[in-house]
Amino acid sequence: MGILGSCDRSDLCAEFSGTSDTEFTRTYAKPSDRYLAQTSDSVAVVDLSPLVVGHVLVCPRRHYYSAAEAIADSACGFQSFLGRFLHRYAQIFGDFTILEHGSTAAMPTACISHAHLHVLPLALEPVINRMVDDGLSLALLDSWQGFSDLCIDESPYYLAADGNRFFIARPQQRMISQYLRVVAGASVAIPSEECDWALVVRREIFHQTIHRWAVGAAEGVTL
Repeated sequence: MGILGSCDRSDLCAEFSGTSDTEFTRTYAKPSDRYLAQTSDSVAVVDLSPLVVGHVLVCPRRHYYSAAEAIADSACGFQSFLGRFLHRYAQIFGDFTILEHGSTAAMPTACISHAHLHVLPLALEPVINRMVDDGLSLALLDSWQGFSDLCIDESPYYLAADGNRFFIARPQQRMISQYLRVVAGASVAIPSEECDWALVVRREIFHQTIHRWAVGAAEGVTL
């Protein structure tokens, strides 16, 4: 399963292992500003360039290539943290969609290989409709347990879920870079070229997300 430290030089690995020079620190002053909730093995942080108010990342601190891998590891408390965080998130931001490009050690296909779930206050249907229109075949799962089994065959996947329904695609061809950000952005009329977090930094939405969370929950809440 996952191993400790900045093991693959990805930015999230570096940040969670305490490195001070990361893409985030080069963009914003204080890394701690984006931590909404955290435990010893899991964190929820605001996306560096959130597409909408409420766009956050939920991640294990240790390095896993996918959330499925983290959830399947009985020694990791990621699933428990995720459940508690999503409950609080829904109270503050409302219904949500969860997106992930899960990689594997053999095929690290995601732009950032450290496991991270995107959580956004968006409807799921436009997202899965777009994925189908793009030629992806979706399988429906009904539980986090079924989702965790995805790590068994070590194949990359796309996840689009709302906490009750889990749509899984096994891409047969390489999709465009940051594909799921593009799909999410399309559902709120953001052009694909503006979905790249490295090209468009939405500082105002970043700070609005932090403020909205602070209003709905105690600042620095630990789950």
